Amino acid sequence: MKTKRFLLAAVSCGMALYFIVLSMKQPAIEKRLQFDEAAVGSDDDPQARWKYEFKRLRDPATGRIPEDVREKEVAFASTLPTKEAMLLTKRAQSQRTYAGQLLSWSARGPYNVGGRTRALAIDASNETIMLAGGASGGMWRSTNGGSTWTRTTSLAFITQSVTCLAQDTRSGKTGTWYYGTGEFSGGSARGGGDDASYSGDGIYKSSNGGLTWNILSVTSSGRPQQFDNFFDYIWNIAIDPSNSVQDEVYAATYGVVWRSTNGGTTWTVARGTQSSPFSSLVDVAVTSSGVVYATLSSGGSHQGIWRSTDGAAWTQITPTGWPSSYRRIVIGTASSNQNVVYFLAETPSSGANNHSLWKYTYQSGDGSGSGGQWVDLSANIPMFGDPVGNFDSQNSYDLVIKVKPDNENVVVIGGTNLYRSTDGFATRGNTDWIGGYATANNISQYANQHPDQHSFVFLPSNPNVAFSGHDGGVSKTTNILSSQVTWSSLNNGYYTTQFYTIAVDHGTSGNNILIGGLQDNGTWFSNTASSTNAWAEVGSGDGSFCGIADGRSFYLYSVQNGKMYRSILNDNGVESSWTRVDPTGATGYLFINPFVLDPNDSKVIYVAGGDRLWRNSDIDSGFLQ
Repeated sequence: MKTKRFLLAAVSCGMALYFIVLSMKQPAIEKRLQFDEAAVGSDDDPQARWKYEFKRLRDPATGRIPEDVREKEVAFASTLPTKEAMLLTKRAQSQRTYAGQLLSWSARGPYNVGGRTRALAIDASNETIMLAGGASGGMWRSTNGGSTWTRTTSLAFITQSVTCLAQDTRSGKTGTWYYGTGEFSGGSARGGGDDASYSGDGIYKSSNGGLTWNILSVTSSGRPQQFDNFFDYIWNIAIDPSNSVQDEVYAATYGVVWRSTNGGTTWTVARGTQSSPFSSLVDVAVTSSGVVYATLSSGGSHQGIWRSTDGAAWTQITPTGWPSSYRRIVIGTASSNQNVVYFLAETPSSGANNHSLWKYTYQSGDGSGSGGQWVDLSANIPMFGDPVGNFDSQNSYDLVIKVKPDNENVVVIGGTNLYRSTDGFATRGNTDWIGGYATANNISQYANQHPDQHSFVFLPSNPNVAFSGHDGGVSKTTNILSSQVTWSSLNNGYYTTQFYTIAVDHGTSGNNILIGGLQDNGTWFSNTASSTNAWAEVGSGDGSFCGIADGRSFYLYSVQNGKMYRSILNDNGVESSWTRVDPTGATGYLFINPFVLDPNDSKVIYVAGGDRLWRNSDIDSGFLQ
């Protein structure tokens, strides 16, 4: 019966194949190349992961994510036994447990691996306090500079998406924080039109230093599975620190820059429009003197770069020569010189590797025309060559620019990699590659840093100290000006990773070993029930499906687009040998492609490939020890 159920489940995939095990062991660098290429997508299809997630969630009959699916999930969940109900049942039945088994849960980690971090900030009133937000892991708070973390968002929230974060830095107001939700670029499930996207759901506010959060109800529709509100996708939040009378907050959402003068209770449109055509990619920043800058992608009726001194009257300052087609434009203000602002943009078919970088210096008047000086720095965007040295934002998925608070010429920009210039990118000679992929340019990873940069902050009291948020969590450097910038990981219980799959040894009762595949963080191994022990990395890229043979005689794991590996690991997760084993000739793989081990004989493997189901009757044979 066990085998029959297994085969029926496999056939239901509607796919089939026969494994041919590769008998040649590739060099380690080739393995790394196979792992890391196209971790988000590819040049041909940068939305590969989004399409995969959408295919998993849509109704096959309609091609859409069902309406009111969240309400149906909650209704179904309410019928499931709870921990409390099981405890009551146990007491009532003396030593018996619910359904013969009392479930209990404990954290396993990974303690030392963080996930995609779009929101990151240092508390202006106490620099030992840090706040960071995971793309689907909620908001976290550290009171010791990142040595440990505590989740501050309730799991009862509709969405755990965090995309941006802002603190009110005015005296007496520093306990007030805001965070936005909803990834427009790179979200967990996207495709098939706006009404098929799984978005965010508004802005959350804290009045006690980020310890607890409450939704700003006017920004929420309660339906994250349906794009029905401009606040479903929030790019950025900024606060005017110069306004001593009003609580002035700006939110850059899909299509609109919103302004609130009462701490988010009500909002009005500052830039953009609620009527088509929209600018889907938006940003906003406010200088310490209260000057507001906003950017809106091309195609909308309010597209371009805008400046305002009061949030009500705006002047378009887009420079002559700015590309006609542009997507996301991020803003970097210079605290040491309020008149200087940098703009980094994805500009398809223009600039360096489809990106542009400009410097703006306010001169006079409303800042337009001769009132503002523009310098095109695009020719100096870092281009260190293939395979991963050139600046790349992966279609605006990862794009950040920050200016060192005490020096307007020290500028950090991030895409897949992190780069630093000490002359404001005025030349190429003063630019260094300081994070993301390793500077060896071989798709290995920069030590204690991770590709795909999303957030960056300087320590206010010592701007040589900086923190970065990326697809691998949070990193810190104590000297951003070093000729060789070194980083330390702050992923100490910052549980924001996104698991695709996990696997255990079904053949050994009570064994603690498990492996799991994580979004853009590879495949990791753990051998202890402790929640604070470090996990060991087995493979990089996008960790996908994995499996453990009975008795752990071998392990199987895969990466994006169907690449599979058979590995020999000891019980500490140390790999002694590996072979690539995905079927020769198979096509049509999903971005995260399924395979399963036969529960009656773990040497028998099934893998889906397009419209075929492939089978290997003895994955052990031909493996090079």
